[in-house]
Parts: sequence; structure tokens; C-alpha cells
Amino acid sequence: MLIGFSVSNFKSFLDQQSISFLASRISRHKDHVRETANRKVLKSGLIFGANAGGKSNLIEAVSFSRSIILHGLNRTDTNKKYFRVKQDANKTPGVFEYRIIVNNTEYSYGFAFSYITKQILSEWLISITNAGETVLFEREVDDEGNSVTVSDIIRKNLDSEENITRLQVYLEDFNGDISDALKKKTILSDIKLRTKNPSGVFKSVLDVCKWFEDLIVIFPESKYADLNNIINDNQIKNFFSGILSYFDTGIESIDSQFMEFDLDKLFSDIPKEDAEQIKIDIANKTNNNQAIILGFNNQKYVLRQNEDGDIVYRKMLLNHGNPDDLFEYSDESDGTQRLFDLIPIFFAQNRVILIDEIDRSLHTNLTRKFIEFFFSAANDNSSQLIATTHDSNLLDLDLLRQDEIWFVERKKDHSSCIYSLNKFKERFDKKIEKEYLIGRYGAIPILDNLNNLEDVMNDE
Repeated sequence: MLIGFSVSNFKSFLDQQSISFLASRISRHKDHVRETANRKVLKSGLIFGANAGGKSNLIEAVSFSRSIILHGLNRTDTNKKYFRVKQDANKTPGVFEYRIIVNNTEYSYGFAFSYITKQILSEWLISITNAGETVLFEREVDDEGNSVTVSDIIRKNLDSEENITRLQVYLEDFNGDISDALKKKTILSDIKLRTKNPSGVFKSVLDVCKWFEDLIVIFPESKYADLNNIINDNQIKNFFSGILSYFDTGIESIDSQFMEFDLDKLFSDIPKEDAEQIKIDIANKTNNNQAIILGFNNQKYVLRQNEDGDIVYRKMLLNHGNPDDLFEYSDESDGTQRLFDLIPIFFAQNRVILIDEIDRSLHTNLTRKFIEFFFSAANDNSSQLIATTHDSNLLDLDLLRQDEIWFVERKKDHSSCIYSLNKFKERFDKKIEKEYLIGRYGAIPILDNLNNLEDVMNDE
């Protein structure tokens, strides 16, 4: 679970801004809290704010830092990701820190990197217990540009002799005048790549790495990659059908039929000879009715040959009450298509899910029902839902706890700040939506006087 996240010098976040999912002493909605590793952690957090206030940048900060953690700086676009409004902000490191709980153990993991040299400047992984903190590893770049690593595991002899020796070898690669490749790579991902049969400190490192791998981030343009495979699993198909019916989409059931796959269209942008060879390879692999999985346009297709030798796939179709005239996915409304992208999160147990603009294309009542459904589905596991939204109707203490509601506001210097509704100490029966819209909590658009706008237009 995610306890907290902090970021500085990324997009609209200049100074360090932090968000916490530790539960306060609020007594309502106790089912929104899960106790783990001696911590009471919230199952959700909704983030409100005006357009261009920085809400989406918070989700992007998680996605951006996750990419660096898992794939390194070479495979992450860092261009102009710093706070560009301030002169020379590119000379200040970008810093990201996570507090997480994995397998009933709390960790602090973070790193800082240079926008100029595109190198990791510092990185740390610390386990936290009632007995105190243990540095599993830490690296810093000193004033002379040399990398220095330390570890309490080694210094205090806290693991088996074999693990300590291996850790010494791994960390030594990040000491002194390290290679250019390792300057752009995290120790976390390097150890994960090199470790087999983990135990002790290496089990902890791989647990943390898997937490980042399992993190789900959904943006408005995100699409569910296994859309065409819903019909290949009856349990998943029935689950989708049930939820689509529950949300009153008009879809009574999900059906399918075999369709010919347009290989010519797929390979239209590559040389003809290469395309023909690929087609032959596909034909050979699908011979004798053997299926293969092909990725195309962010979707996966299960291809096979029919009796005539044509390459076909099962296409998902939707029954709106007339089985003789089924609908295609593209016929559905934006809201229904958005549901197809969001429904899979209910299969993702014990995962942290971040959604930017959860209310996009959804009616306010449907968004509320979706959140209620999440709490029901996550009742017996440690899943968390963290989402941004413009929907002020969700500012309801019958739906959410005060500590589950956060605001992001753009300040006069154009930087974003994050703060919790909890700091206003509102009563549980307060109508907070009305108070928000009149500006009590900030994080709303500040519009110029209409007369001023008319003067500008008349000047033109």
C-alpha cells in the first residue's frame, strides 16, 4: 500500500509537496481503512482542483518516477520536466520519495536526479520497523562527482554471510567512478535484474521493485490492452457484462464472432518484402489451428487460421437487446468505452491504482457508484484507489472521509501546492461541496471580471 508520496521540481511542483494516506482519528467510514504493518492506511484518496492547478501533474510525477525506477534515465523522457517558470530550475534536482508497505513491511524509497547531466544523484531504500530504521542501501554523488554507497546490512552484519558478500559486490559497482550506464540506472532495478532465488535483503529489494511493477496508472487516453480477449474467458466476460449492466449502459451481454484480420492494413507502413515474410511467419505459426497473440494499436489479438486458410480473430460484440444486430465497441458512447478501460481495476487485488480524471465522460452518479463499488470490491484486500477529479458532487462526507479528500492549488508563482481537507477540521455533517464552490478551501478557478474580458475583446 502507498503511505505517502512527495515530489519537488517536477512540472508545476517546485518546492517539495507531499500527500499522505495515513488515516487520522476520524471515526466514520472505518471500512475505508486497512491496518497493516502497525499502520492505519486509507484505501482511497480523491484529489480536487481547478484546471491547470496541477492535479494531473501529481499522477504524472508517479508515472514519470516509476519509469526512471524501473527503466532508467535512458528510457525516460526528462526533457523540460522541471519547473520551467523559474529561471535555471533545470539546475535543481528532481526529487521523488515513496513510503510504502509491502508484505507487512514499511519502506522508504526515493531518488534524486540531475536534469542537466541526466544522472542519478542519490538513491535510498530504508526499511522501517518499531525498532527503528535500517538502510538497505544508499548512494550519493559527492562534490568530486564520485558515487558513494553505504548499507546497514553490511555495516551491522544483519544478513547471511552469502547475502552480505553479494550485496557488497553489487554496491561496489556503484562506488567511485562508475560507468555511464549505471549513472543513469537505479540500484533497485540493477539488483532485481541480477538476483535469482532471493532471500534476506534481496527479498526486500525485489518486493519493493515488484510493488512498482504492479503499480497501475490510468490516464484519460489509456486503453485496456486486453479488450479483444474479454470474450476468451467466460468468467471475465460475465464479470464485464454484469458491471456494464449495473452501470446502466444498455448492454445486456457480451458476444463475439470470428472476423478476418486485415494483415495488409497492419503492415502497410513497412517494406512489402518484410511484410510478406511476416505474413508467412504468422501463417506458419497459426497452421493447424494453433493460436498466436499479436499486439497492434495498443490491443492484443488472438489469431488463428480458419478452414479456408484465412487469418481470423474473435471480435468482441455487444448485445443491446437485439441478438441479430450486435454493436461494435466503436459504436458505444465515450462513457461506456471509459468503463471498459476502468473495469479491469476490480481484478487487480492488492494493487495501488492511480486514475487521472476518473470522472472523464462519466455521469456524476455513475462516478459515485464506481467509487462505492471499489470500496465494496476492496473490502477484503489492500487495494488503493487514488484519483483526480473535477466532480464537486463527490465532495460528500457520506461518501468519503475528510482525510481522503485532497486539494491541489496553483499559487501566485504558478507552482502547485497540495493540502488535505482535514486541515480545515470540518464536521462530518458539513456540506463541503457548497463550501468548496464558494472558495472556502481554495483550489477553484479564479476568473477575471467579465467586463475586463469585454474590454479586451473590444480593443481588438
